[in-house]
Amino acid sequence: MNKFLEYLRGPFILIVLIVISRYLFPSKMTFLVEITTFSIYIIANDILYGYMGMVSFGQPFYLGVGAYTAAIYLAHIGHNPLIAIVLAIMMGFVIGGILGPAYIRLRGDYFALINAASCGMGLFLVEKTFLAFTRGDDGLWYRSRMHETPLLDLRKPGEFFWFAMIVLFIVLVWYTWLNRSTLGAAFRAIKVNESKMKFLGYNTFVIRWTGFTLNCVLAALAGAMFAVNYGFVNPSITAPDRAAEVLVATLLGGAGSIYGPFFGTVAFIGLRDVVSTFVSRWEVAMGVLTIIVCFKFKGGVWGTLQSIGRKLRGLKGKFSAQNV
Repeated sequence: MNKFLEYLRGPFILIVLIVISRYLFPSKMTFLVEITTFSIYIIANDILYGYMGMVSFGQPFYLGVGAYTAAIYLAHIGHNPLIAIVLAIMMGFVIGGILGPAYIRLRGDYFALINAASCGMGLFLVEKTFLAFTRGDDGLWYRSRMHETPLLDLRKPGEFFWFAMIVLFIVLVWYTWLNRSTLGAAFRAIKVNESKMKFLGYNTFVIRWTGFTLNCVLAALAGAMFAVNYGFVNPSITAPDRAAEVLVATLLGGAGSIYGPFFGTVAFIGLRDVVSTFVSRWEVAMGVLTIIVCFKFKGGVWGTLQSIGRKLRGLKGKFSAQNV
């Protein structure tokens, strides 16, 4: 029971801070929802990169799978946003199950490049091949088709905010469990020495496949939340040139940590929004910051905060010992 409460404590505190921010800065609610959705997207990538050391340039493809699954359902088939999100999660699982066995056989640059190719393929499919369903570059508009959902009406920004908080809380509790679980340890062990894992009798193929599928599911969930929140999706969500965003945010927050994805998202989106008000090429500032983090703050924002916290506790301990 105590261990379960430990899983709940950190995510609960983070959600409370977000909710307080909403009421302190009412005009920033859209920004907070964007951070919430993007954080789930970064968590998906962190499973691959932070835990297993697998660099993927295909994350926009998996995000687009979820977004377009939800959008096509809402634009052509049904009206319930919750069903759209569930279908997107299922499609993420299917994509991970189908592509995983082929993709995870590749290592290093080849794994990164085949995922990048997936982005190009996905962009072509939604722009040209499935034009009747996706409407190409014009995108899909479907907010007027969405019906009210029980308890929380996801058509309303204020109520979608609470839905996003619930989803982020569940994902963070699960991610906290993963960080301390045997599965999380297996992911990290593969990153350090996969050959030794094989020697010890572990089926590293299944472990890598599991991690890849979890990545696809969470990215699809984030895509579906994006689609429902904005009521619009276009091919730019799958664009290959957006692949670097997720990697930069992962590095900024601190790869392989529980709260790194959230703080990386805040740093990335916050800096983007602030810098873009002064200069059009905000990517230059982001690039400089990323270089600084890679060389000076390898633990990212969250790792740096943890380091500062440890130093402060050490100083507090010294002062307490001197006063005794």
